[in-house]
Amino acid sequence: MDISTTAEAIIAARKSDTVIQIENLPKNLTEAYAIQRAVAKDYGEALTGWKAAFTATAAMEMMKTDEPAYGPLFEGSTFISGDTLKSPDHCLRRIECEYAFKMAADFRPRDKEYSLDEIISGVASLHPAIEVVHVRVNGAFDVGARAVVADHCGNYAFVAGVGISEWRSLDIIDQPVTLSVNGEQVATGGGKNVLGNPLKSLVWTINRLCVDGYTLREGQYVTTGSCTGMHPVPQSCELIADFGPLGQCGLNCTAQ
Repeated sequence: MDISTTAEAIIAARKSDTVIQIENLPKNLTEAYAIQRAVAKDYGEALTGWKAAFTATAAMEMMKTDEPAYGPLFEGSTFISGDTLKSPDHCLRRIECEYAFKMAADFRPRDKEYSLDEIISGVASLHPAIEVVHVRVNGAFDVGARAVVADHCGNYAFVAGVGISEWRSLDIIDQPVTLSVNGEQVATGGGKNVLGNPLKSLVWTINRLCVDGYTLREGQYVTTGSCTGMHPVPQSCELIADFGPLGQCGLNCTAQ
């Protein structure tokens, strides 16, 4: 397929906030990541970090894959807790509650994988976070991972709450994580839904990025995948993701 032309079409769709039809979708994940790389290179915004996706068995089955995936987070779609997100009616607005790690060191490609201890020592803080999932390619969710990965791995917006540096004593596996919409609790889960442990997702993401030639930079985030699954919300609403002792992350959604 024509990687460059497809990347240009996805960039245009993201910038115009529209949904497009692509006839020749990637045949496999190799092509999908090649498109994603071209998008990240030419999009024109700084990267604020990376997202992990498909970190639950049900999500892998839905996306017709047997492995997680990663995608870029862009500056213009990175928010802080309490911000307002404007989106058009066609936006899917599927909400995920996620543990996000902010890095205190660079992780560069090397021959040997980074260990859990090395990665933990390079974490500056842990944040409660929300990801808003949407795709710009019509039918991408039905096709599965090879379409969604190309389309920024489904990222529409990333929202970071206030982080804490002393997070290692927190239970990030079994601590209940809840999503409330307009004051009503609509979803619950926990870090055990993220490859069994969000730290496992963090290690996978960093080492996979390095294998593919990327450097994860100091100050960037890695958001590790949904604790609560994907929950659709109305165009206008108030969201609160509650992570117990870690704190909350909030987002106001409104019409564009």
